[in-house]
Amino acid sequence: MKIKRGLTAFFALAVAALISISGCSYEPVPYLCDVYSDYFPIGTCCKKSIIESYGDILNHFNSITPEYEMKWGIMEPGEKGEYNYAEADNIVNWARQNNRIVRGHALIWYQNVPSWFEEEATDKERVLELIDERIENTMTHFGDDVIYCWDVVNEALVDDPSEEQLASGEFYRSSENDPDRFGDGHSTIRYDFYGMCGRDYIWRSFSTADRVCREYGYDDMQLFYNDWFMHIPAKRDACVQMVKDMQADGVRIDGIGMQGHYWLNDYQEDKAAFIKNFEDAIKAYTGLGLDVHLTEIEVIVGKSLFGKESEQAELYGKIFDICRKYSTPWREGAGAVTSVTLWGAVDTSGSKNFIFKSNHRPKKAYYEITDFI
Repeated sequence: MKIKRGLTAFFALAVAALISISGCSYEPVPYLCDVYSDYFPIGTCCKKSIIESYGDILNHFNSITPEYEMKWGIMEPGEKGEYNYAEADNIVNWARQNNRIVRGHALIWYQNVPSWFEEEATDKERVLELIDERIENTMTHFGDDVIYCWDVVNEALVDDPSEEQLASGEFYRSSENDPDRFGDGHSTIRYDFYGMCGRDYIWRSFSTADRVCREYGYDDMQLFYNDWFMHIPAKRDACVQMVKDMQADGVRIDGIGMQGHYWLNDYQEDKAAFIKNFEDAIKAYTGLGLDVHLTEIEVIVGKSLFGKESEQAELYGKIFDICRKYSTPWREGAGAVTSVTLWGAVDTSGSKNFIFKSNHRPKKAYYEITDFI
């Protein structure tokens, strides 16, 4: 699929300068997607309210990811077989009309399963059948004219595997390995796929998605595994082992989505180690021949930026420096960073995690990730 890049970074700078001369109260800045047109698509998460309220900010992005609208519990919420694609269709249609591309997110996730699912999920084979139906129905509904990849499985690994879990291979999220994630009090319905199916549900999900691509001619579609804390060495090692096992079994996987919910405090504790872990993770995943997408980037500072904005910007800048560095393969047979998505772009009263202020003016972080031009 060819990505419509729009203006070049140079031309965008010229346009910004002309607009500034015309009398705007502040100097406009180049669109991020134009600045990064020679590297990879730049995306953000999206929903109806963002489309309605953040049109000027959306001009910075040529890729979008539906935040919740493609989750199973949203699309098949009532009775089995009664599909509600309206919310996701709104976003995909907007992308189609505005020359954006879309990351499909996500086909199989242990959270936000339909209310009817557990009653239907009577045994392993039935669960795998339901997975097949979910994946084929969803992928064929949206097709491949604007959707360029799918997060096939989301968050199947425990957050911080122990040495014992790594040694045994029992590093998959389940009620036994990660009981807090399956306890009471969660806002959406959760299901222990691993407890019922073992890792076969992951293998089956990717195999079914691959079959759909082949049968329906989705030749350019990429299939991703997506998770957070993917820069942490223990989780990186678990993911690498999972991928190697999939590859050994002939299961197609094209890429890794590194969600990128990064707490500024973690970076401040040991900056050199944080950046090394981040780069080492990208090298490990691309070294397997996989592409990497940064799928949900935010640098989390909480409600106040006081005394934190410069270091928040610094971390954003270093992340993007490394992503540019690996936007081409670092050795023969390696993959590359081929997409970067922010999990929001504009600060709100509840968080100051992003690169634009609540008034849509750029923060220091914006300048850190564009200063290379």
